[in-house]
Amino acid sequence: MGGVGVRFGVGLAILGVGALGLGWWARSEYATHIQAQLDSAALEIAADAVHGVQARVDGRDIHVSGLADGPAEHDALIARFDAIRGRRVVVDDLEILPLASPYGLTAMWLDGALHTQGHVPTEAARDELAQLGVEGLTLAAGAPDGQWAQAAALGIAALRRLEEGNLALSGRRMSVTGIALTPDEGAAMRAALDQLPDGYQADLGLSYRDDGSPPAYALRYTVEAGAWVDGKLPPGVEADALAGALGLAAIENNAEQGILGEAASVPPALAALTPWMAEVEALDVNVSPEGTEITAGFGAGADLELLRAALAADLDAAQAGVALTVTEVSADGSAGLDRIHPITGRAEVLRGGYWLPVAGFSPTPEVCQAEVRAVLGANRIGFVTGSARLDARARSAVNALAAVLGVCLRDAGLRAEIGGHTDSTGSDEANLALSLARAEAVRAALIARAVPGAALAAAGYGASEPIADNDTEEGRAANRRTAVRWIE
Repeated sequence: MGGVGVRFGVGLAILGVGALGLGWWARSEYATHIQAQLDSAALEIAADAVHGVQARVDGRDIHVSGLADGPAEHDALIARFDAIRGRRVVVDDLEILPLASPYGLTAMWLDGALHTQGHVPTEAARDELAQLGVEGLTLAAGAPDGQWAQAAALGIAALRRLEEGNLALSGRRMSVTGIALTPDEGAAMRAALDQLPDGYQADLGLSYRDDGSPPAYALRYTVEAGAWVDGKLPPGVEADALAGALGLAAIENNAEQGILGEAASVPPALAALTPWMAEVEALDVNVSPEGTEITAGFGAGADLELLRAALAADLDAAQAGVALTVTEVSADGSAGLDRIHPITGRAEVLRGGYWLPVAGFSPTPEVCQAEVRAVLGANRIGFVTGSARLDARARSAVNALAAVLGVCLRDAGLRAEIGGHTDSTGSDEANLALSLARAEAVRAALIARAVPGAALAAAGYGASEPIADNDTEEGRAANRRTAVRWIE
């Protein structure tokens, strides 16, 4: 009986130990199952986060770390982790990304370089935009939706199509301004921006290197202001080439350069103007598909009728169909005003409304005689055939003579005579009368240029004092002359 009791007690003990072990085993299996459920739920929530946060389960505790996309996502994530059944506590180690408002990006495309600043919603978006040259963006929460980075990439790609430009993206509104090469490029850019995600709008404001309009330009020149060009130059024509054709050292280029259409060339009429530029006070040249129009302004003493005929002949020989206008330009300023002529480079002074070369010498009888001889040797005072009317090119010669005689007669107190001479063609009486009339015409022109009239006489010598053989044309041309004789 006693042995049976012992065996029964031992059996109960064994049974108790087995029950206890089974309990611990069951409890261990259940804990593993619960942790697996917690792991699965926590990882699913973490994967939904914008920046992919990390969730680690320790027992029944959930440790959450990483980057929350602003306060709203932080609160939503923690709330979801708190709602997991079976968890004990949620350990919140999340960093909250700052919220940007308004959420935007600006970019400038200039000289082949992209300059950007603003926000980016994710590191993946930063990497995508970096492939387009975008740098320096700040990671921030607040993007209006998940398509913001795609919209930004489309805008940056479109911006880089321009010659230069600016982009601003704020929320879902985009603005792009700049310069495109041609309207076709602008249309391609518009088509690209039409691919923006739904809900996004783009405002496009462009100008063009060439808007497709026909080239038309205006070249302006004055002695005081120099030369400049406005309008639109055709392909193949540059502002410096226009200046060079006129003999100008420089020109201010305010014109657009056309890139569409056939290449053109500098109007040949400009080269025909070059010999006249030393006398031109103002010049307007307008070139359009309708033709070339030229207005040339000359200073005081210009015989506009003769000038127009002579200039028109030169222009017609160079380029047919040029419309020409010739005007007189009055000098603006008081006597004694000086300037440097941009074509000749010479110093000039205003006398009697005429711009005369500055006589850079001290007047003595010997020096004055040499200076007059040099002026008449370099400048021919010509007349219309058979008359005492100064020809179109005589004006600059009279100006040069007036500059010397004005100093010699006014400052040195000398006296001079203008002598007219002809060749032997015609009668002596006619030649004498013509030579006197021409001498008087020159004298009157000199007096108008502030040469003292009281110290200046005029005389006609006809063909009585030839300096060359009248049997040749060259000799007769040499005998038809204006001379200066000094009076004691």
